[in-house]
Amino acid sequence: MNAPRPRLWTPGFVLACLANFLMGMSFYVLMPTLPFHLLEQLRVGEATVGVILSSYVIAALLVRPFSGFVVDRFNAKHVYLVALAAYVLFTSGYLLAHTVLAYVLVRWGIGLTFAMMGTAANTQAIDIVPSPRRGEGIGFFGLMSSLAMALGPMAGLWLMDRYPFPVIFKAALGAGMAGLLVATLVRSPRKPRAGAATVLSLDRFLLLPGIPLALNLAVIGLGYGMLLAFAAIHGKQLGAANTGIFFTLMALGMMVSRAFSGRLIDGGRVVAATHGGSAAIVAGLGLMAAAGTPGTYYLAGLLAGFGFGVVYPAYQTMMVGLGSHAQRGTAVATYFCALDVGVGAGMLLAGAVAARFGLAAAFAGGAGLALGAGLFFALWLAPRRGRSPAG
Repeated sequence: MNAPRPRLWTPGFVLACLANFLMGMSFYVLMPTLPFHLLEQLRVGEATVGVILSSYVIAALLVRPFSGFVVDRFNAKHVYLVALAAYVLFTSGYLLAHTVLAYVLVRWGIGLTFAMMGTAANTQAIDIVPSPRRGEGIGFFGLMSSLAMALGPMAGLWLMDRYPFPVIFKAALGAGMAGLLVATLVRSPRKPRAGAATVLSLDRFLLLPGIPLALNLAVIGLGYGMLLAFAAIHGKQLGAANTGIFFTLMALGMMVSRAFSGRLIDGGRVVAATHGGSAAIVAGLGLMAAAGTPGTYYLAGLLAGFGFGVVYPAYQTMMVGLGSHAQRGTAVATYFCALDVGVGAGMLLAGAVAARFGLAAAFAGGAGLALGAGLFFALWLAPRRGRSPAG
């Protein structure tokens, strides 16, 4: 007789998901709108926009490797609350920034806190979720970010059309403060990291067995960074009446894929799921490059979102499965380090390529890189996975 499945939707998990959603709203309400503000108000070029947007990644990379060690040594919830409070403080800095340097400094502060906050939030969620439903739990927890990615850009673009830009900054600040309040209510188990080393060594900062997987994820993340930074501008160039629909469809694709991909991953089909997700990413970025009409542009967002919604939880589950329980925070930090590198480099690369050849060329390059990453996973990484718990 089969044992009943452990409960996933506990009060702690529900509140953790809500806090993650609000944190995402605070971040994504600015993602498509800040480039317009920088281009129009500061009179800078696309390459400079890419530098400003991606500067938070450089700061995040200074902290991210240490974040796993900190989370494994201390209470994940406490680390999360401190980092989230600091993130809210730095977000308020947008209201005072009026120069390129000021925006870079604000983005640096957000990067420092966002890195620690993301690692702690995901580690806390993994601690709350029952192990047999880890892939499903990671998928739903990430789904909250996808939902924020759908509603945040739409809210930001709606506000930009009707109000002065400081209102958008205040909306981001308000969402962050609400997320901090909800996060204080989360009751999560403090799981002792048996075997968590007190001696500082490289494997306390990065999960060494996961480095090849992380490097491949970073290449995949290039396309995601390109879309976050420049999809709205590309849509305007194509004549799209409402670029917020792109982000809504992208998030819808993520939500649809996450709704079933978690069960595939927990059922031992993580490799097959990754193959399908990678193909959808390549198709979405390829359509983005070839788009000549708003309809094709919107379809590209749906396909890309579907692919990222499968690939991201699959890679996170595989990464966590490569480490011991004592290295859970380190595994999560390694995963996010890879995303930081990929997303930040994608913003920089798209800005540099667009300045010389146009955004279509940048998205075409992203599609080619995603194809290469998918082939490398299929031909090299997947055959060497063996029979790990992650599938």
